[in-house]
Amino acid sequence: MARSRLVPTLKWIVLLLVMLVMAAPALSAQDDDDDFIKELRKKKAREKAIAEGKDPDAVEKPPEPAKPKLPPTASGWVSTIQRKWDSDKETDQQLVKEAVEALKGAIGEDKELAAKVAEDFKGFKEKEAARAVDDAIRASGVTVDRLRTVLDENRPLALKAIMDPAYTESDGCKKQPEVDAACKPLFEVWRDPVGYAAEHFGLDLAAPAAKLDALAATLGEIVPELATWPEGFDGAEAMMRQKGAELLNVKEKEYKANSGVLEANEALEGGTLTDEDKRHVRVLNDYRMMLGKGCVSINLSLCKATTGHSQYMNKIKKLAHNIPGEPGGATPQARAKNAGFAGSVAENCLVGAENGDQAVWQWYGAAEHHRNMIGNHSIIGVGHDGAYWTQNFSGGGRGR
Repeated sequence: MARSRLVPTLKWIVLLLVMLVMAAPALSAQDDDDDFIKELRKKKAREKAIAEGKDPDAVEKPPEPAKPKLPPTASGWVSTIQRKWDSDKETDQQLVKEAVEALKGAIGEDKELAAKVAEDFKGFKEKEAARAVDDAIRASGVTVDRLRTVLDENRPLALKAIMDPAYTESDGCKKQPEVDAACKPLFEVWRDPVGYAAEHFGLDLAAPAAKLDALAATLGEIVPELATWPEGFDGAEAMMRQKGAELLNVKEKEYKANSGVLEANEALEGGTLTDEDKRHVRVLNDYRMMLGKGCVSINLSLCKATTGHSQYMNKIKKLAHNIPGEPGGATPQARAKNAGFAGSVAENCLVGAENGDQAVWQWYGAAEHHRNMIGNHSIIGVGHDGAYWTQNFSGGGRGR
């Protein structure tokens, strides 16, 4: 019985397999027919597109963005210029041009509108200059601390060169070039931190300054007075350099530490002290601070002694520290005592300086006098008559 049930089952399985094999070619043929129909439809669609003058191979482009439009009011034109003047996009540059032309046309002879536009732009390019300086300094990576590192590293080298006993006037200051070379990095950073940053840190103010000068010219087309920079600046770069010097103020630490002495010197009046004498001390103290030295205070008694000595030297046309028969005293110490100063003094004298600034730098080039100027003093007296100058130092040591 079991065998009779199995035989019919096998027959049905074989029959099913035969039917599947026979059906496979039919299915494949049907797929081929479908592909053929698709290709035929594509061909007809292409022929139709060509007949209609269309490019069937063209890739459909996204719609172009709408062109920016200029605002309809004068305030909108001003705003457009202020927001987009520095843009590199052609569309923004074109809008700025259109805004300028629109303002020029609207103003015409309307002085009231011209004044309003001038007020709207008042200080604008100056603020943009300040922003440009900030951006340029940030991009260069220069900081006050990095510049002060130059001071810290070079001060000992400069002082060593100045205090070298071989640096002497007895041989005509043959070592002066070595002193100059040692002081050079200090002078560069101290006097012109922006210039130093441009040379050593790649600070670029020229490129943004050119764009700002172009902005000034553009604004001048609208209202002529807008083309000019504040008094004292002949262009954007001059203003940017001043702003940069304020941001990179390497002197702040020393000037703050010596503020009491500096303020007292400026406030001091009376006796023989002149404005040019004050200027001389101001220049000297700036140099001392550059080297890391403290400032010296002006003493009116010593000023009396030094002025008298300069006057007498000018009268007899003789340069000397000790002059027998001089009314104020034959020696620096005697002159100081007779003028009312009881302490010991160290003296510098010269002839040939037209002003206080020149006097400092003439002594700078004379070794022993140079050392005297930067000695560990706390007090100074200064006086001049014509091209004759005298300094007396005291307090805290007489220097070398």
